[in-house]
Amino acid sequence: MLAIYCRTSKNKVDGTDYSIETQQQGGLKLAIQLGLEHRFYVDEGMSGTLAIEDRPSLADMMSDLKKGTITDIYCIDQSRIERNSIVWDMFSAECLNHKCKYHPNGIEFDLTNDESVFNSKLMSLVNSYYAKITSRKVKLANYNKTLKGKTHGMKPYGYQRDENNDYQIFEEEAQYVRKMYDLSLQGIGTYTIANILNEEEAPTKFNRFKGRIKRKNEFTKKITEFEKSNVKWRGNVIHDMLRNPINKGIRIWNKNDVERRVEVKLNVQIISDDLWDKVNENLSKNIKNVGKKAEYHYLLNGLIICGHCGNEFLGKKRLRGNDNSYKCKGKRPPHKDCPDSRAISLPKVENFIIQHLFKTKNLKDLLIDAPKSNLSIPLREKLISKKKELVQLEKQVERLVKLLRDPDLEDDETFKEDYKSTKVKRVKLNLEIDDLQIKVLEMENETRNSRTKTLIETYTDDIQFDEIKRLVHSLIESIKIHHSKQNKFGYYFIVIKYRNYSEESTFTTDWKGLKWYWHTHYREKALNEEQLAEDIEMLKANYERKGIPFNEEDLIDYEGNTTVSGMIGESVDLNPKELVLFD
Repeated sequence: MLAIYCRTSKNKVDGTDYSIETQQQGGLKLAIQLGLEHRFYVDEGMSGTLAIEDRPSLADMMSDLKKGTITDIYCIDQSRIERNSIVWDMFSAECLNHKCKYHPNGIEFDLTNDESVFNSKLMSLVNSYYAKITSRKVKLANYNKTLKGKTHGMKPYGYQRDENNDYQIFEEEAQYVRKMYDLSLQGIGTYTIANILNEEEAPTKFNRFKGRIKRKNEFTKKITEFEKSNVKWRGNVIHDMLRNPINKGIRIWNKNDVERRVEVKLNVQIISDDLWDKVNENLSKNIKNVGKKAEYHYLLNGLIICGHCGNEFLGKKRLRGNDNSYKCKGKRPPHKDCPDSRAISLPKVENFIIQHLFKTKNLKDLLIDAPKSNLSIPLREKLISKKKELVQLEKQVERLVKLLRDPDLEDDETFKEDYKSTKVKRVKLNLEIDDLQIKVLEMENETRNSRTKTLIETYTDDIQFDEIKRLVHSLIESIKIHHSKQNKFGYYFIVIKYRNYSEESTFTTDWKGLKWYWHTHYREKALNEEQLAEDIEMLKANYERKGIPFNEEDLIDYEGNTTVSGMIGESVDLNPKELVLFD
């Protein structure tokens, strides 16, 4: 397989760097010439001076190289791989160790030739030197701008730049900066200040920009996009702004370098020196009184979803007090737009999940004996469709080969381009088919049920938190919580969706959260002949176990197991004195 490595730098001006698309096209061209399957490894917006482990796609490529799945590597030039001589030495050594061919700009480079190796090392030094010089020039330019009181980069909140690149107060934002300091001096906390500004619809720094912001969930690793125009104030942002001396007109360069730190007084400032000093003195006292911030473990972050608004529930623990809970994001500042949901006790819901997954025998039997997941059916249908598409592509390639062998047509550029593009489509389709086959296998009985059995049986009462969390997140796809208030009491309805299964379980509990009633276990009816046959066998086994004679007439109009099974008498009971606490 040909690995196509592409990289762009973070701060390159448009038109001054190879685009990812340009780099990919060069790699595809080589893949066609060599008749190899290919895979893209893309590090976008990353410096070539970074180490291998700090560039995710380069690290993945080196890992695949060590596994023996890569035979050739393409990049548009050596500077894409590195601007760091250590990286180059490691890269070239691994290529030699695994007999992998290297093709900068599509031309094979002999890593065993002494002269070539010397030239590559020389080029590596040039790349490293170029990166350092470029970085030094940028820093020097910004340093000179700082000394002159000029702006560079993103302007601080409350300021704008004038026609001479000087700082100028932007009153539309500066009024809110002054308000932050006034409120803080009154003893109001930063999170309360954020709520006040959000209620007044005060614009944030991002609100004047178009586009979206991407954030990765630290628990689920899912990437969510937000409109910049919708970004709200948060307490930690307010705190950082109150600490920033730019608001009293002091611009700092190299703030973390004691020897090279430079402070420049601007000709404008939003607040007085005296107000800044008073507010920050109060902040320092508050921080000292708070004490060291505690680090907590949250077993279910990333799994629980609000049944009312669809937001996720997040855990919140306090050093003092008993209000440790999972609460909907729609109930937390700055949102507060989900009035119907209710927080749920953190230790109780975590212990309920542990009991249900690892200590309830019925669940283990239900999942391990479950028929083939309906979730795999659309994937299998897609796989069949893609395989048929591949057969047609193979026939198309054969036809084009025959046409190109014809002396009258061998120079026809149209046929040549069709042949090349069809081969590229075939390579991509093969990769897609491989991915689909893996996904189908994960969801079907052969590996799914044995994997589930292993996960459940791995749990013991003395394993560490990180391992318990891995097991829980491997078995559960989501936990949806819906709250229903009735006079002075209320109930939670909990729906657990199991990973790689169509199965779901429904529970209810009251506000005390000590007894969790297992009401139903849900599975869709059989959707194909194979699944129906499995359900018939299970039906016969149930009759035999209960001593009831089985009659073939019982199968008339039978469509498989019932959609919902009642779990009468089943419950998970918690002893408040025996709850597992992770902190």
